[in-house]
Amino acid sequence: MTLTDVTDIISITTEPRANSQLLATIEVSGAHSQQAYNQVVNDLLRHTQVPGFRKGKAPRQLVLQQIGKERLRYAAMEKLIEETVKAAVEKNNIPYLGNLELQGGIPELLNQFQPGENFAFSVTFDVEPEVTVTAYKGLTIEYNSVTYNPETVEKLLQRHQREHATLIPVEDRPAQWGDDVTLKLVTRDESGEVVKELSADELPLSLDKEQPFLLQEIPAAVVGMSVGEAKTVTVSVSEEVEEGKAETSKQLTAEIELLGIKAPELPPLDDAFAAEHSEFSTMAELRAYLEQNHQERAENQDKKAKEAALIDTLIAQNPVELPKTLIRKEADVKVRTTLMQIQSQGVDLNKIMTEELYEKMRQEAEPGAAKEVHSRLLLRAIARQESIEPSPEAVEERLNRYKEVLGNQTAKELERLRELAHDEVQQEQVLNWLLGQNTFQPTKSDPATAQPTATAEAPKDTQTEAVAENPSKPQKHSGKTASSAPAQE
Repeated sequence: MTLTDVTDIISITTEPRANSQLLATIEVSGAHSQQAYNQVVNDLLRHTQVPGFRKGKAPRQLVLQQIGKERLRYAAMEKLIEETVKAAVEKNNIPYLGNLELQGGIPELLNQFQPGENFAFSVTFDVEPEVTVTAYKGLTIEYNSVTYNPETVEKLLQRHQREHATLIPVEDRPAQWGDDVTLKLVTRDESGEVVKELSADELPLSLDKEQPFLLQEIPAAVVGMSVGEAKTVTVSVSEEVEEGKAETSKQLTAEIELLGIKAPELPPLDDAFAAEHSEFSTMAELRAYLEQNHQERAENQDKKAKEAALIDTLIAQNPVELPKTLIRKEADVKVRTTLMQIQSQGVDLNKIMTEELYEKMRQEAEPGAAKEVHSRLLLRAIARQESIEPSPEAVEERLNRYKEVLGNQTAKELERLRELAHDEVQQEQVLNWLLGQNTFQPTKSDPATAQPTATAEAPKDTQTEAVAENPSKPQKHSGKTASSAPAQE
């Protein structure tokens, strides 16, 4: 028998605690404490195996003697508390989340618990926080703005022009910026030992100021060297300090020998180049496509930057006592997502994962999880206060996207996905509404206040950007060279 008749609860008092916890003191009737005890005894009689008897057929006193009175009373008390808390939160519509903790020592409570007598106990547990957002409209928010810079497209085209250049061997001059070179590189540590992962017999390298090399001092050191020349330079590499998660610089010695130089002969950026290396027949069409693509990307990144600054401002001006249950649940989601990504790369988690490692990952994820929970609670409260509710059609459209990716789902799983779809669409609508209710201005130190910035990252291949109506057209890449030597890639 379970506690279905809430009249078995004689009294319940609650008291708010920090971090969205509730202290509940509950007293139950002696009749129910006896019922809980009797049920535990009967369950044990049915399932306890006593040598010489079939299960469930041993004499009652023999079974009770084997189990022990203290164990019986503890099991009955535990069952009584669990059932009583469940009934109490349902009766009083308490938004119970979890993290149930019994107050007081077990021995003391066990002494107080006597079947057939009234029993009082106290527990704490997490509850949904009551969130009322007061500061969310009419704010002036500084943010790191992102604006489109026309130079972005020009640099992208120049990079692809360079990738498809013809490489001509050079012997009559030293290396200069823009060349492709081949080096013999021997890197040694402080004790003179060779660092194999930073050494190579033939290392191809483009002397490009905008493409940093791991050993950042090497490209500048090579400029001015002639073929066959050697030199030794001091280089530095960054390494992480485990305790503080900071980086420190480590000094190494690099022995460089210049084996070869090749100068790029750039193809003209004309219609022929566009037709060969993209889905467009003219350079004007390709350039227009790239400009539109990067303008849209910059606008999207600028919107994301506004949203991030908005969330930070809302959190700072609208504190909420966050329950540990929600933070831990969100942290678990983050850790599981990370582990799925690791597993998708072919890593066998069974070989590396331990309880200690998982717990460490979860603890490291909790600060970000707390921010996610805080922002979600605020946006949900704003939606409630401003009556922002997504249409059923919008929710169903988002749900269909999930179903396409996840495939067949059970009815219970579909219901959870529908709730997720609702919350995501609602959050997006609230953010869009908030963007129109507040003023955003670039931070005073932001270079965007003086001139446009190019923050939209250029893709690695023009082909990736130039997806047009005929994706089946063969994509052409050149690695041309004027000698029999292999092309520099």
